[in-house]
Amino acid sequence: MNRETPSEWLPALNAANFQDVPIEAGEAGVFVGRFGHRVLSSVFQPIVSTVDGATVAHSARIRSMLNGQPEPLAEVFELTGPDELMLQLDRSARTLHALNYYPRARATWRLCLRVQARLVETVGRGHGRVFEAILARLGVPTKDVVIELPRHADEDPALYARALLSYRSRGYRVASDCLQAQDPLLTGGYEVIPDIVAIDHHGFPDLNALGSLVRLVRARGATALVQRIERLEHATLAVEAGADLLQGFYFGLPSVRAEEPDVPKALRVRAELSQEGMVR
Repeated sequence: MNRETPSEWLPALNAANFQDVPIEAGEAGVFVGRFGHRVLSSVFQPIVSTVDGATVAHSARIRSMLNGQPEPLAEVFELTGPDELMLQLDRSARTLHALNYYPRARATWRLCLRVQARLVETVGRGHGRVFEAILARLGVPTKDVVIELPRHADEDPALYARALLSYRSRGYRVASDCLQAQDPLLTGGYEVIPDIVAIDHHGFPDLNALGSLVRLVRARGATALVQRIERLEHATLAVEAGADLLQGFYFGLPSVRAEEPDVPKALRVRAELSQEGMVR
């Protein structure tokens, strides 16, 4: 049986879920969202493995144009108003990313999608249920999607755990930021932790500090992703610290098309360290 194309089921999906933030087919097969006078589009940044430099995932972000001019992303979600409109925008954005990522993505890639903190607080239970049905339309299993669950300093650990377990129960993997060196997420203040913990290396500029945090992440059973890798020396530091995954401008700028970064460039990090006996 032939699967329906997005052009066939998008009108009904927009009418049922995204009345204020509809999605439509744009030029060259790229989908866009409409939010008032804004045009929303997807960009993707690669995430690479420190084992061999291979691309394993892409992190998706929204780009917004207001009356033809670029708009800071934070303003899009800050101006959404009522919770119901915010829910529409959040789910529409994730659907937009999925439409633009699949089926062009390679089978070994995963799509990382951010949810807004207000969605976590507003949706009491059943996180990921609506989006699971949308992914099914695309033939995408939830195991191929990583939900980036937001963190903030005064969050409720019980609320965070409920959202994480809800997503995980539906097959999604979950990623979250590490907020500080003694983050209670990693030091025992939380009952559950995400599958992937993202670390901003700019907050831990020396090898000892970054290495200690990476070891703590891995000791809790999570994968360590080091972000904001902008130069070779940043990648070198992260690899020496034991990071599992790397993300940043060094491996590629956010792009409309999900791409594989220059493999020799990615592998150079590991190769140079191997020559010096720094990598197992």
